[in-house]
Amino acid sequence: MKRIFTLLIVAPLMVSSIQAQTRGTDGSKDYVLRTLTFEDKDYKGTEDNAQTYWSDLIPTSEYGNGNGRDSWYDENNTELSFFPSTTALFPGYGGHAISCYVGNDLEQCGNYMYDIQAYNVTGGTNGSKNFCVHFGYLDDSGMGMMNELVYFEFGDGKECVIDHMYVTNTTYAYNILENGDGWMVPTGGVSDECWFKIVAYGYNLNDELTGVAEFALWENGTGIKDWTKWELSSLGKVARVEFNMIGSEELYASGYGLGAPGYFAYDNVAVRFDKNTDTGIKEIHSLANGQQMPVIFDLSGRRVQNTQKGIFIQNGKKIVITK
Repeated sequence: MKRIFTLLIVAPLMVSSIQAQTRGTDGSKDYVLRTLTFEDKDYKGTEDNAQTYWSDLIPTSEYGNGNGRDSWYDENNTELSFFPSTTALFPGYGGHAISCYVGNDLEQCGNYMYDIQAYNVTGGTNGSKNFCVHFGYLDDSGMGMMNELVYFEFGDGKECVIDHMYVTNTTYAYNILENGDGWMVPTGGVSDECWFKIVAYGYNLNDELTGVAEFALWENGTGIKDWTKWELSSLGKVARVEFNMIGSEELYASGYGLGAPGYFAYDNVAVRFDKNTDTGIKEIHSLANGQQMPVIFDLSGRRVQNTQKGIFIQNGKKIVITK
């Protein structure tokens, strides 16, 4: 855990500089917000199933099966994207799954078969239907099944400031912390001194850490039970954000690593765009037959015209060219 706590000193250093960059000379904000809502009506991408894009990604059951099976891209809006890792220890284990499942029956649904169910809410933020559920964490126990953190990134290869997002607990995680499972967490749940947090790490296009932010899902004997705003502008301009789940010492007492399920639900991720240059319209390149020409970036975010052998980003997805 030492590495995590050491990194936390970065975040306060970023706040004052970021706030200074978001005000014009007259004191007004010099940015506009675009929001990733996971709602079909807000999808602005070019996929054939645009009218049902987000709903089509929702699993048919409340079991996320690792949460890393499907990729998604909020094209022409926030540009945030998730792509399942190709280097994960267990492919598909750890990711961001779209969901619409909610509930508050801890006895019936507080287990891994309902792991993409958000707890005690009626849907997404502000009465919407869909949201996303993160699963994945790393610790130093040597008992985990993951070798890397799960993240989302900007699919257009650029850097932006993420203003905020809304988060809450899943039914599975809340039940284990509240009532225990008799194994990783003792029957009866955790003590009043226990805490359980999300940690977000921002990185720029050069893979340099830009900032760290925390959010407590559980502390002082109780947990989050409604959509709650998490300010993230202290991360600075980021190309991607990695997420980890950490807890107080008692959540590691079993000797098998983190005892709490490494899940949280999130929605309405708001991203800042320069008010003076943002038009909401991306540059479109057309071929002779009317099809859209793909825009390709290298891993440093530079647009490339003639691709050779290597790894590139196209429409928010990583592509490998071998010839």
